Amino acid sequence: MAKMTSKQQAFCEAYVTNGGNATQAAIVAGYSDKAAKEIGCQNLTKPNIAEYIAKFKGEATERALVTVEDVVNGLLHEARGLGEDTSTSARVAAYKALSDYTGGFDSNKNHNVNVEMTHEEWLDSLG
Repeated sequence: MAKMTSKQQAFCEAYVTNGGNATQAAIVAGYSDKAAKEIGCQNLTKPNIAEYIAKFKGEATERALVTVEDVVNGLLHEARGLGEDTSTSARVAAYKALSDYTGGFDSNKNHNVNVEMTHEEWLDSLG
């Protein structure tokens, strides 16, 4: 890949992160507001810049990808209270998200809940 100036590199990175607005990317990179539209268009026609943009997009996408497994493992970690700054509400929210992901409670089962039952009575009912 041919060498690029620091402004060209900044243009490429701004172009990718702003969703593809060449004029705004040129301004962020330090080109004058007056010339930004023209320079942005010119930059996009340069092969080394196009190549760098494609490479930067690929790397940014790769860094941003999170798998379902990553999310489930993170939720399990939080639900079990293993996070540094975990809280009861965070654990409950994590369990709720995991329940939603797995389909929640089986609608074919009878889930009778007696809200009048004391905590001790509930523990005893579990066997």
